[in-house]
This record gives sequence, C-alpha cells and structure tokens, in this order.
Amino acid sequence: MNINEIVEIKQMPIVFEQLEKIGKFIEEKTKDIDKLECTEDNKQEVKKRRTEINNTLTLLEDKRKEIKSKLLEPYEMFNEKYELECKEKLQNASNLLKNKIDTIEEQQKIEKEDELNEFFAQYKETYHLDFINFYDIGLNITLSASIKSLKDQIKEFCERVDNDIKLMQHDEYIDEIMLEYQKNKYDYANAKLTVLERHKQLEEIAKKQEEKKEIEKQEEQIIEKVQEIIPPKEILQDEELLEVSFTIKASKEKVKLLKQFMEDNGIEVID
Repeated sequence: MNINEIVEIKQMPIVFEQLEKIGKFIEEKTKDIDKLECTEDNKQEVKKRRTEINNTLTLLEDKRKEIKSKLLEPYEMFNEKYELECKEKLQNASNLLKNKIDTIEEQQKIEKEDELNEFFAQYKETYHLDFINFYDIGLNITLSASIKSLKDQIKEFCERVDNDIKLMQHDEYIDEIMLEYQKNKYDYANAKLTVLERHKQLEEIAKKQEEKKEIEKQEEQIIEKVQEIIPPKEILQDEELLEVSFTIKASKEKVKLLKQFMEDNGIEVID
C-alpha cells in the first residue's frame, strides 16, 4: 500500500504558482525603492507610495487568512476521518498487543524472581543468616538482567554479611551493633560508629551526673558544717557571742543561700 497515492494534495501547486506570479509583480513594482530619495518636494509622493504598498500588503494578508481558513476546513475533516479510520484502529491494536506482552513479561519476571529467591534461601541457609530478607539485597530484577549477574549479587551480599558478623564477634557492644546493622541496611562500619558514638555520649552524660552529685555532696557537707557551728535560733540575751571564721567552696547561688540562711537565724555576717 502506497500512502502517498492515497493522500495527495492537488491544489497546492496551483496556489504556489499564483503566489509566484504575485511575487514577481511585487518585485517589479518595488524594484526602484532603494534608489528613491525622500526630499521636501517629493515627501507626499513617497508617503503615497508607501500607503499603496501597505494597502496591498493588507489586501494580501486578508486573502491569506481567507485561504488558510479554507485550507484548514478540509484538513479538519480529513483529520477527523484519519483519527477514526486509521490512528484509533492502529493504537487499539498496538495497546492490545502491549497488554499481551506485559502479561507474559510479568510472568517471566515472577518466574525469574522465584528462581532467585530459591537460590537466596540456599545461600542464606549455608551461612546461617536467618535474619536477612530477600528484598534486603535490593536486586533490580528486569528481563534484560542475566540470572548469573543477579545470583552473583546474592552471593556477594551473603558473603559480605557473613564477614561482617565475624568482625562483629570482637566488638564490645555486639548486640547493639547488630540491631543498628539491621536497621541501616547492613552497613557494618556505620552501625559500629553509631553505637560507639552513642556510648560516648552516654559516658559524657554519666560523667556530668557524677560531677553534679559530687557538687551536691560537697554542698551538703558545707551545710552540715555550718549547722554544727551555728547556735540554735533562739539566743538568750546573756549568751556569749562567738566570732567564728571558716572557708566554704560552693556555687555563687549556694553562697547566697548560705548567707541568707545565716541572716535569717540572727547570725551577723562580717564582710
């Protein structure tokens, strides 16, 4: 079937011929434009000449739009018929075949995945890696990917995890590292670093808490010492007054509290 014989535009050569004739007429009428000089004496004549050219252009532009409308009308009719008789039928046929192809290819991918899953299960059992999952490997199972390359990826994954587990046996926080290892997609180095950093932070927190307890203990000792030195709150009028000096070590706020305590109990603070 020759498409060119079925769809042929016969009027366009005639239209082109008419346009060429008009083009030659325009060239003849405007060939001396570049030599024409505009002076005060002939300015009106030049303006008249330009008006004639513009009018001719307007006339042709109107005609062009009319022709375009007439040309588009049969094209729209042609396009509607083409869509119905040709394009839709071919697209429907193509889509039907695509669905058939997709169905068989999907089945092929499922069979491929089942084979790989079975291969994975064997390797998983060999290395005693009960905690890993087939989808943890992140295989890109396509029809173009060879079974051999995909199986190689499974072997590499299982061997790497097995080596990581062996290295983990020497770690101090093996249980925590194992948990992190499974959480962060089996990245041993990152899992170990995460756990070590966490313990470092915990040690810093514990150290600060111990320091805080020590300060509180010292403050309690100071208070006890003061309470031993300070007489009861009710002082008899004829009680002998004692002048006592001692050194304390506490925070600024604790010193203020101690001073206030002494003043509240009638103890004179000598600066």
